[in-house]
Amino acid sequence: MPTRTKEAPPGALLTVLLSRRAELVDTARRVVRCGARAEDVVQDVALKVCQNGVAADVADAAGFLRRMVRNAAIDAVRQSGRECRRNAPPEAGDAVPAPCDCPLRRLEARQSLTLAIRALDEAPARTREAFLAHRVDGVPQKDIAARAGVSPTLVNFMIRDATALCRAAAAP
Repeated sequence: MPTRTKEAPPGALLTVLLSRRAELVDTARRVVRCGARAEDVVQDVALKVCQNGVAADVADAAGFLRRMVRNAAIDAVRQSGRECRRNAPPEAGDAVPAPCDCPLRRLEARQSLTLAIRALDEAPARTREAFLAHRVDGVPQKDIAARAGVSPTLVNFMIRDATALCRAAAAP
């Protein structure tokens, strides 16, 4: 069993890093999916070890270095993604799909929804609450009935009536 040290000297970690370099590059390669990039990650870890030392208990230097390399590789992938998004050419915006195929249809749908909401506002409170609970929140009708103290059949009729109100209000 390895002994615990208060602070591992950078030279000891660097020795382990150099002896297990191929394994560490492999660990980084699995994350970054590029051999050259993996080499860079391991080199960055080696620089950190040389510059900063380690101010924590290290029982397993190889495991500690594997974790450092893996974390550095994940950071490199994230940084690469940020750079790609930040440096995308202006023409790339032309390829972004529109939220809907036709802005006019979207406007019509929004107006229909507004009319349906107004119709629901005019419905009795119990009917509106039953409809919203079932259609929006996905609450089963029997649970709505138990909460409201009415029969499931009445809840079914309330939802049916509210649906009819919404359809009539949204119809052209």
